[in-house]
Amino acid sequence: MDTAGELFCTQDIRSTNWFGWFIFLLKEEFSTMLSCKTFFQTYVSPKMKTLVIVLTPLLLLPLIFNGAEARAGYCVLLMTIFWLTSALPEAVTSLLPIVLFPLLDILSTSEVCALYIKQSNIVFFGGVVLALGVERSNLHRRIALRVILTFGTNPRWLMLGFMSVSMSLSLWISNSGVTAMLIPIVNAVVDELFHDSMDVEMGANSLASQHSSIVTLQETGQPTKQCSRSNDIKQKVKVPFLIAVSYAASLGGTGTLIGSGAPLAFKGIFEDLYGSDTGLSFATWMAIGVPVALITTLLAWIWLQVLFAADFKSTADDDCGMRNKEDIKSSIRNQYTELGPMTYYEKSILFLFGLLIVLWVSKDPQFMPGWEDLFHQENRIGDGTVAIAVVVLAFILPSEPNFLCFRKAGEESSSSPALLEWSYVQRKFPWSVLLLLGGGYAISDASKVSGLSVLLANYLSSLATLPPFAVLLIMCFLTSAITEIASNTAIASILLPIVAQITEVAKLNPLYLMMPVTFSCCHAFMLPVGTPSNAMVFSAGKMKPGDMMKAGAVMKIISIFVLCSIMETVGVAIFGLSNSQQSSCIE
Repeated sequence: MDTAGELFCTQDIRSTNWFGWFIFLLKEEFSTMLSCKTFFQTYVSPKMKTLVIVLTPLLLLPLIFNGAEARAGYCVLLMTIFWLTSALPEAVTSLLPIVLFPLLDILSTSEVCALYIKQSNIVFFGGVVLALGVERSNLHRRIALRVILTFGTNPRWLMLGFMSVSMSLSLWISNSGVTAMLIPIVNAVVDELFHDSMDVEMGANSLASQHSSIVTLQETGQPTKQCSRSNDIKQKVKVPFLIAVSYAASLGGTGTLIGSGAPLAFKGIFEDLYGSDTGLSFATWMAIGVPVALITTLLAWIWLQVLFAADFKSTADDDCGMRNKEDIKSSIRNQYTELGPMTYYEKSILFLFGLLIVLWVSKDPQFMPGWEDLFHQENRIGDGTVAIAVVVLAFILPSEPNFLCFRKAGEESSSSPALLEWSYVQRKFPWSVLLLLGGGYAISDASKVSGLSVLLANYLSSLATLPPFAVLLIMCFLTSAITEIASNTAIASILLPIVAQITEVAKLNPLYLMMPVTFSCCHAFMLPVGTPSNAMVFSAGKMKPGDMMKAGAVMKIISIFVLCSIMETVGVAIFGLSNSQQSSCIE
């Protein structure tokens, strides 16, 4: 072989060796990646919660050596991570302030413990207890059947119906009370849309018998794949329904000055700073709040349709377990007819609920004297007093009219159980939600006492050099982010005085920033601890943290841009607000 041929063969052999080495290295790398994945799945993933519990406090430990604000920040970050990762049960994480705040010299033990039973907790307790009365009396089933007959059987339109009810009621009464009332109704409506396990099993066995003379019976307690899929789809449909109810309640709560705590806090702070002759009234607030609530609720419904489109689409499958539309209507109509006229029990519970709403709305309606003004006393009557008074009535009034003139002729007098019994309440009440609320209040109070909230708010003073609309957007985004981990009312109480100072420096009408910030305090859509409504639906729907976070992230953007747009249009017309820097309209 000549020299040229030897050189060619040598180069060919070398290139072949390089190619072989390249393939070998790829195989080794791929094998290493598989080994890492296997290692993670085998050793790391099962112990992920333990790693979070152990490593998170250690990684954040340097914060505790940098002043009270940093120590409070350490607690807030630690609890937020635990809530997001579910490293500990949500209720257990909510108890951490009782341990951390006294040890880090932020609040005393007695001060922290007192925050777990505030008036808001009592209002929540009263609303939930009466909601349990609705469930026990079967009134929620009657309402559920009526809702289906009115809005049809399409889950998409049913969701809009629930959102409309939730938003409308939240204009006047507690958001948590509305949510607590609607949760059992949502559960009942979704249950009516699908076959239950027995129906699915019977349907599957009946279908099998048409094609074969031999039918294999399922073992007792072992559901078929069809039954399991039906239950999965039903759960997936229930989650967006519950999220929709909570979001609509939060949005409706900002429609009036008495809808939630943040607007009331704003009214008090604003009048303290600028007096009562500012153009702000119950009607002018509603002129801003109602359009914001209506438009944002409609856009929220559209967004939830997009986000959960696959879940709603799955209800159209033949094997999803959802009943035929005509069969559903006929079945629901028959069941509604079979309920007959409302019983004394249902009427009594409905009366108590109506009484609670009327007393809450008329106690201090702001635009006219309320019944509270009839009590000329130093100490004011709160919503918690009204809630507990009605709850006590539910434990006193009988569930059957077999007393005095209500007893039929010839009937012997006998005792009747009360509308509610404590054993039932004790068994059904979501006690963990009370701890979630208490943990949120503890975080809020500790942030205020330690100076953490003030420290964060002071950084906002430099925003005065920016264009007014840019300041408006930034303030709304920051407020809506902070309110996810603290009480809405507390955030409003801390931020509103700072925002008022920013408007004075920028020579803007204080309403231009203070009203949107107040709205944003109520727009907590991402975390269960953000609002009592979020906590309730999160628990009732057995959701994962990601379910609410995915929906809430976009909802924040939608709500902020709607709010800012309304302020730039309706706000200008009503309050004379301007997008240009000028002297405040309020002297």
